[in-house]
Amino acid sequence: MGARPSKQSQRDPSVESNSPSSNQSVSSPTIMIDGRIYHNIESSSYCLPRDEEEQDRLNSEHFAIKALYSSNILPNVEEQLPDDANILDIGCGSGSWVMEMAIEHPNAHVTGIDMADMFPTAIRPENVTFQLTNIIDGLPYDDNTFDFVHMRQLIVGLRTTEWPKVLAEIFRVLKPGGLVQLVESDFTDRGQDPWIASKLQPLMVDTAFADIQQDVRAIEFGKEGDPIASEMLWSWKSVMRSLKPFLAQRLLKNPDEYTMVLERYFQECTHYHWHMKIWALSARKPSSSALS
Repeated sequence: MGARPSKQSQRDPSVESNSPSSNQSVSSPTIMIDGRIYHNIESSSYCLPRDEEEQDRLNSEHFAIKALYSSNILPNVEEQLPDDANILDIGCGSGSWVMEMAIEHPNAHVTGIDMADMFPTAIRPENVTFQLTNIIDGLPYDDNTFDFVHMRQLIVGLRTTEWPKVLAEIFRVLKPGGLVQLVESDFTDRGQDPWIASKLQPLMVDTAFADIQQDVRAIEFGKEGDPIASEMLWSWKSVMRSLKPFLAQRLLKNPDEYTMVLERYFQECTHYHWHMKIWALSARKPSSSALS
């Protein structure tokens, strides 16, 4: 097994898990391309927009994945989650998962972090905190802080070499016996790993996680009467359209044909019933006695 994360990583010692979201007034840098607003953070490989249209897509994807697994968390996580759990959601985006978890677990405290300030500011449960943080810079929390860490669809946000570091950070901030849940699908670009979802289990083993469980489900595009497939296909179309600034010139001799080629591709997705896989994994940080 790989080396366990050591002691505390570099972070702002003034930021604690129960600190107010003082960073919320700080806006992350953006750039406008073809009428869409994108992240403009040089250290990040994330290539999707951060505007209202993207928030709609994130919300749609959230509800589709929730419906696919019939819950926001896997059954074995639900069974072990403390009533007053301290919960962290990495890459919380528009905040749908955070808000629902806070309502479903009123005695818990749920913290959402993201490098973009898309989190709701006006309406929010009292047991919710947002922190403007880029995961690739490390987590600004002490060791052994959280009972449960959730991370979903960071496949377009992390490079291949960044996954082990992020898993080590999750391991570090989890309390002994704490739980983690990862949910990923199969797509990527810009230096990310297109098959990272299928590789998460061995990576979690290397990070020293225990009791790893995996639930893989397939979504069939074009399947009639399947609302989950319809929502995920709509989300996929939105993703591919928003990637035009990055893909058009790389894939086509005439970038102006991107929209036409994309529409043909979407037709094939439904006509040939292409599949998309979703991996949901849960694991536990070993107890203190097991780590010693």
